[in-house]
Amino acid sequence: MSRWLSATATAAVLLGGSLALWAATDGGAAWTAESARRLDVAERPHDLPNATLRDVEDRSIGLAALERPLAVVDFIYTRCPTVCVALGSTFRDLQGELVSRGWQDRVGLLSLTFDHAHDGSAELAGYLERFGAAPDLWNAARFENEDDLDAVLRDLGVIVIEEPNLGFVHNTAIYLVDRGRVVGIYDFADRSGLLQAIEWRLQGG
Repeated sequence: MSRWLSATATAAVLLGGSLALWAATDGGAAWTAESARRLDVAERPHDLPNATLRDVEDRSIGLAALERPLAVVDFIYTRCPTVCVALGSTFRDLQGELVSRGWQDRVGLLSLTFDHAHDGSAELAGYLERFGAAPDLWNAARFENEDDLDAVLRDLGVIVIEEPNLGFVHNTAIYLVDRGRVVGIYDFADRSGLLQAIEWRLQGG
C-alpha cells in the first residue's frame, strides 16, 4: 500500500471513530454516565410513578401528586455521617432562600430515604429536626413499598450501594420535580443553578 493510501485509510478510521464517539455521547455533550443522565432528563422529563410514601407523621402521600407545583427532592438515609449531612445543610439553606423569595407556597422540599429497613417516621422526624426543617415546607418520607423504591432509584439513576462500615455509598444529586415530572438534576452544591431553574419555571418557563 502506498504511503498516500495508508495515510488516507488511517484518517478514515480516525474519522469513523470520532463520529461514533460523537454519536455515542449525544454530540459530545454527555461525556460521562452522570452527564448523560442529566441531559436526558433535561430534554425528556421523566414522569414519576404514583408510588405511595409515608411521611414523618405516618401520613400516606403520593410521590406523583405532591402538594405544591414544584418540589426539590433528594435521597438520603438518616444514619449517614457524611454526604447526607451536606445534603441536609443544602436543604436548610434552600429553605431559607425559598422563604426569603416568597416561594414557600409554590415550592416544597422532600427528602426520601432509601434505607427501607431502618428509617421510619421517628427517624425521619429526627433528621428534619436536626436541620431545622419548617414542617410546612420541608417533609421527609419513606416508600411504603420497597419495589417502588427500587423502581424509582433505577429510573432516576440513583446509585445506592450497601457498605458494611459506612451503611451506604450513594450519589448526591438533587432533583427538581414539576407537577410529577423530574425536569432537572443538579449538584447539591449548585444552589444558584437550582434557584435559577425554579425561578424560570415559576415565571412560566
